[in-house]
Amino acid sequence: MAKNKTILLIDDDPDIVAVTANLLKKARYDVATAATGQEGLDAAAKVKPDLILLDLGLPDIDGSEVCRRLRADQGSKAIPIIIFTARYSAEVADQKHALPVEDYIIKPYEPRDMLAKIKKYI
Repeated sequence: MAKNKTILLIDDDPDIVAVTANLLKKARYDVATAATGQEGLDAAAKVKPDLILLDLGLPDIDGSEVCRRLRADQGSKAIPIIIFTARYSAEVADQKHALPVEDYIIKPYEPRDMLAKIKKYI
């Protein structure tokens, strides 16, 4: 039997994490979570996820910087990253081209759309 794909969810909102992790588990993904940028970087190195959902508004290291560090690291540079944010603005639209990510999911999200985007990359 094939091993489930693992998604690392880096978000500091416990309610979003609970709802999203539950959705992903129901879709048969293994889920690792991190509430800060540093926890996310540590988890990415330890867990070696198949995909990362990354919030931009983290309490310690901004999500944009976390993304840059993940891409600079040999062990995580090839992991697909989807930005997972409520902050969709002109700033994020500009970053879309600056940040080396696969896609964006804007919160609140439509579960079916989220799962379709994730499936596209893993």
